[in-house]
Amino acid sequence: MALNLRQKQTNCIVRMLNLNQPLNSNEEVYKVLIFDKFCRDILSPLIHIKDLRKHGVTLYFLIDKDRQTIPDVPAVYFVQPTQSNVDRIVADASRALYQSMHLNFSSSLPRPLLEDIAAGALKAEAVHRIAKVFDQYLEFVTLEDNMFSISQPSCYVQLNDPSAGDREIEEIVERVASGLFCVLVTLGVVPVIRCPRNGPAEMVAGALDSRLRDHLMSKNNLFTEGGSLGSSFQRPILCLFDRNFELSVGIQHDFRYRPLVHDVLGLKLNAVVVKGEKGGPKSYELDGADPFWMANGSLEFPEVAVEIENQLNKYKRDVDEVNRKTGGQEGAEFDGTDLIGNTKHLMNAVNSLPELTERKQLIDKHTNIATVLLGEIKERSLDSYAKKENDMLTKGGIDRNELLSVLRGKGTKVDKLRFAIIYLLSSENTPQSEIEAVEAALKESEVDTCAFQYVKRIKSLNVSLASANSASKSNIVDWAEKIYGQSISAMTAGVRNLLSGDRQLALTRTVEALMEGRPDPEIESYLLFDPRAPKSSSGTGSSHSKGPFKEAIVFMIGGGNYMEYGSLQELAQRQQPTRNVIYGATEVLTGAEFVDQLTLLGQKMGCGSSTVSSSP
Repeated sequence: MALNLRQKQTNCIVRMLNLNQPLNSNEEVYKVLIFDKFCRDILSPLIHIKDLRKHGVTLYFLIDKDRQTIPDVPAVYFVQPTQSNVDRIVADASRALYQSMHLNFSSSLPRPLLEDIAAGALKAEAVHRIAKVFDQYLEFVTLEDNMFSISQPSCYVQLNDPSAGDREIEEIVERVASGLFCVLVTLGVVPVIRCPRNGPAEMVAGALDSRLRDHLMSKNNLFTEGGSLGSSFQRPILCLFDRNFELSVGIQHDFRYRPLVHDVLGLKLNAVVVKGEKGGPKSYELDGADPFWMANGSLEFPEVAVEIENQLNKYKRDVDEVNRKTGGQEGAEFDGTDLIGNTKHLMNAVNSLPELTERKQLIDKHTNIATVLLGEIKERSLDSYAKKENDMLTKGGIDRNELLSVLRGKGTKVDKLRFAIIYLLSSENTPQSEIEAVEAALKESEVDTCAFQYVKRIKSLNVSLASANSASKSNIVDWAEKIYGQSISAMTAGVRNLLSGDRQLALTRTVEALMEGRPDPEIESYLLFDPRAPKSSSGTGSSHSKGPFKEAIVFMIGGGNYMEYGSLQELAQRQQPTRNVIYGATEVLTGAEFVDQLTLLGQKMGCGSSTVSSSP
């Protein structure tokens, strides 16, 4: 049975809301739910507020808000294990806000914080109010059946910041490993881990491998079920990558429905806010409960517009059919048979009304979203950006006049900046005169070029690395990493990855090779960590546990996006038999949000917004 992360996490949440009791209990207990902002975001895509009542939740509050005493009701707390949350829990217990307190922490509660709760409750003589304490290992946000985020903002900046110290990097790596550990506990699997050498992916793989090993050694480990799985091909493979592996995907425009809604309208936690018919803001949920979104999210925008039209016509035909059957026939004599037949049609019509109403609401919703999108597409020429960026990445360049006409044409400042960076990444050798012309065009449009300068400087360093002979290359890499932060060598690979002819994403191509487990020069140097194997084999690329794999978890450190998610789902669907690929990231970023992080790095590296160019 395929791993379904959304279903597994939802089951854990529902059990938690049921006071961690079996769900078949007949007695319904009314309760209060207390959460912090992070855990509210975990709940939001899984259980709608209106559905909380089904699970006996009558009231819900943020933990840091002032709350009134509700003495006869149990409270379910769902919060991160932080000092401020623990202090608030102790304060609630001492004030006797609730009859009993069921404490659920999103990840493992450190021993010192557990002792703080015990000491505080003891001092306030409120020990009897603390019913149970649970580590839930749910510190991630599931957006779709096969997509999640561990909600660690600005990881790309933190990992590539030239001024970041070892301790800061280790803390970030530990947080990422902790988030992934929660995902694996929820799925109940211990995967085989693969990653490229050097850079954040290897660091996270090492930290996660150690954590899993330590956990598997303990008596009460959470993977008892996973342990019963037999040979390695039944376990999933966890493929870790760093955003520099394929930088362009985080920046380019995409013309498919799901990525377009995310990039243009700011889809967040499966909800989007657009301008309604009457001019006010209108919020829409876009998730598994929306069949149109699920069926058409991966289509190009024009195909989606056609599909909306088809659905509307089908709806109109069905309404006409109902009207025809229930309206009676003109001039027909009234007799008993007609009455019986007509009554039957009326009953069918009444039964079909809820379904027709739901379909109409769905059509109206996507018509409204598509109308707003179309306005943005026309105003910013987004179709042209998407096509030309894809052409550049496929062909490795663009005609100079065409390039400059785009930069001087329609689009926001960020659209132009993104286009310029894709141009920079699309070919290995860019003439200096062209780069200067691009910088001048950006300056003409008053675009902050920090991000452009940052990518240019990194790329120029990569050219130096590529031309250095093997004897001195390692020294240059060491020097570069000290000056420019982490994973310069990974960035070099990222530039090479852009030059594939068929424009299948390098990430998808590499994941396919790793799942197949066949010899492939692209993945020859990849490290392998198997937490169930003896420690001595960790990190080595031995033939053990190399597949093939039916299921994969792909994780992008430094920010993911819907374009990669769509590409990996297409890969899973075209495999025979169909495979299962779960995609996750430290955070899900729009192109503009990722460019903001590149801009910040440019500022930290002193790139500035000037057009003074560094040597190629």
